[in-house]
Amino acid sequence: MEGEGDGGRSDEAAVAKVYGEIASAYEVLYPSLHRYGDRVERFLAGVVKPDLRVLDVGCGPALHTRGLDASVDVVGLDVAPEMLELAKRARPSGTWRVHSYLDPVPADLGLFDVALAIGCLDFCDDLPRVLGHLGRVLKPGGRMLFTVLERRQGLEAHEEATRRVRTADTDVTLHLWSAVETARAVDIAGLRTDFYLHAPGWELLAEERTMWFGWWYVTRG
Repeated sequence: MEGEGDGGRSDEAAVAKVYGEIASAYEVLYPSLHRYGDRVERFLAGVVKPDLRVLDVGCGPALHTRGLDASVDVVGLDVAPEMLELAKRARPSGTWRVHSYLDPVPADLGLFDVALAIGCLDFCDDLPRVLGHLGRVLKPGGRMLFTVLERRQGLEAHEEATRRVRTADTDVTLHLWSAVETARAVDIAGLRTDFYLHAPGWELLAEERTMWFGWWYVTRG
């Protein structure tokens, strides 16, 4: 991959371009692109209480957090300004900021009770580093749900560590992590695994193929 070892920065402009271009149609596309909305909603329903703080990494148009109780302080980060404009309209009370999860979460945003990183960590090639950034802004006992595309022998299209995908006129690299690698990254980040699930994630429409995630429910000690 071009820029190998750069944490995914060489692809970030391409990723921002792709998501910026589809922002206006994202919610219409969402049911066919993703298979995980209900699972995220169940997680949030179980951990989010009034007055808590929630960090939504790779928030897109705030589909997961826009309906949370008005007392919940939602902060969303994304690389695509177009997505953040939609998030602002969906939840005007939220804080929405252009930011790369490859960098530490800005200190001025404070600490969080709950964090989400759904369908976005597939673009980074240094998972321990990124999880470390997120773990550091969770309060002790804070909960996070994140997903990674999972590398698995015997599962078609999931056997290699990277996968180059053409989206519209832009190529992006997806990174797939084995369950062992992800568990190690969780430990390095100072997090504890509460629950793990291998389940469908999103679809590559051009290939009519469902890509499978590792779903990780973790807690900061």
